[in-house]
Amino acid sequence: MPTVAFVYPNTRRELIAEWHRGVAPETNLLGLNQLAAHGFETRVHEPRLERGAPFLTTRLRWHLRELPLPWELRDVDVVFTPLANLVPLAARARRRPAVVVVNYGLNSILRRGNAARRAALRASLRSAAAVVCLGESQRHELLELAGLDPHRVAVVRHGVDHHFFKPTPRLGERLVIAVGKDLARDYATLADAARDLEAHFVVVALRRNVRDVALPPNVEVRERIPWTELRDLYARADVAVIAMRSAAFTYGSEAGGITALLEAMASGRPVVATDRPIMRDYAVGDAGIRLVEPEDPDALEHGILAALEDDAAGAAGRRRVEAAHTMDSMAAALASVLLRAHG
Repeated sequence: MPTVAFVYPNTRRELIAEWHRGVAPETNLLGLNQLAAHGFETRVHEPRLERGAPFLTTRLRWHLRELPLPWELRDVDVVFTPLANLVPLAARARRRPAVVVVNYGLNSILRRGNAARRAALRASLRSAAAVVCLGESQRHELLELAGLDPHRVAVVRHGVDHHFFKPTPRLGERLVIAVGKDLARDYATLADAARDLEAHFVVVALRRNVRDVALPPNVEVRERIPWTELRDLYARADVAVIAMRSAAFTYGSEAGGITALLEAMASGRPVVATDRPIMRDYAVGDAGIRLVEPEDPDALEHGILAALEDDAAGAAGRRRVEAAHTMDSMAAALASVLLRAHG
């Protein structure tokens, strides 16, 4: 039975403990719990350099933590990780384990980085056994930017814990929820769209996301709330909004918004989202998603108004999740990539 080590970008200890207690979703574990059904033994590994080496600065430990990983994981067959700067190169030098990189914003780095940064990242990605993208648009752009072998770049559509996020009847509170903290979020446009709407908005983000945004009185910001509170907000909400900067914006992630999108769909809530390539990848068929032009407050306002009156979109989104975006479906697709990487 092949062994796969999941190395996340930051600790998952608290999330795993909360999931076991039933107070957090398993979405951000990326299929960890389902891979046993596909013949894999799994473990979660945290880089030792993050926990030790107090003589190094935090920033230096953060960057160097990748280098020893192949030696720390000498008894595993495959590493699955978004850490792409050094892990694939180090594993290639040691000749094991195979590294499968999940793409959580590599395209944006390749678009904004200087020549040296781009060359180093390309070299590292070419040393990986495989790269997993979260949509066809992301894969297509990565192939253009990095010149990778197309046979080693796969698409695994993100899943969501649809047992944690469940549909409930809309309460008609005219509550609009917007969730997300990456730098590509566009809460300035959302604030402008909300200003004249008769609705209450709750933004779940970090204060940095709204630091320079003039928020109207009907927009409330909540930061670092418990998962159960987030689930309750989805249950109360009439509409979920995912406002993003245009695809040309090079900070944050080109795949930003997917998790919030799927949480809202699993909760049976209509979604209004900025039209970006990755959103089009997920807004296929009848998915209950309205796409609006980026950075256009009027278009966003009209989209929210239409969604507030739409009683069918939420159920369509939930059906789409159950058909294509469960954690089981994500793990099944990921398992085939990991198996090929293992050889």
